[in-house]
Amino acid sequence: MKKTLLTAAAAIGLFSLSGCALIYPNWGTDQNPSTSQSPSATESSPTPTPSDSASATPTVGVAKFNVIELDFDPSANAVFVVAEMLSAAENGGKCTVKFTSGSVTKSVSVKAEANATTTQCFPAYIPATGLPKGKGTVTITYESPTYAGTSQAFGVVIP
Repeated sequence: MKKTLLTAAAAIGLFSLSGCALIYPNWGTDQNPSTSQSPSATESSPTPTPSDSASATPTVGVAKFNVIELDFDPSANAVFVVAEMLSAAENGGKCTVKFTSGSVTKSVSVKAEANATTTQCFPAYIPATGLPKGKGTVTITYESPTYAGTSQAFGVVIP
């Protein structure tokens, strides 16, 4: 009985390990599988064209926005804004928050940094000193070497 169990265990182990060759048929080789059906004997590098020059102007993507928080903070006596640029997650950009009410305009610039999937502007405070009470609008502008744009206007009330 023990001999039968030992033989069965050995057979199961042998079949289990032989399955590895079915899952990974190149076991023991140092070559990567290729996607082409027939390997090419020679490889050629593409010939550069005039449009491939290093002096080409880089394309700047369009920045899209989401306002996370926009309110008047009475304890700071300031308009408080937290926004994010949705187009990419990158470091090195700058957010400029601009408040406008009638002919009065005030702005502040803050750094921006990559979040998980977006670029978040640091919290921005625009001091209410000199701003008229009542309704106003806030726009966010983002600038970096790869993205730029200005948001739509968002409403805020200074009491």
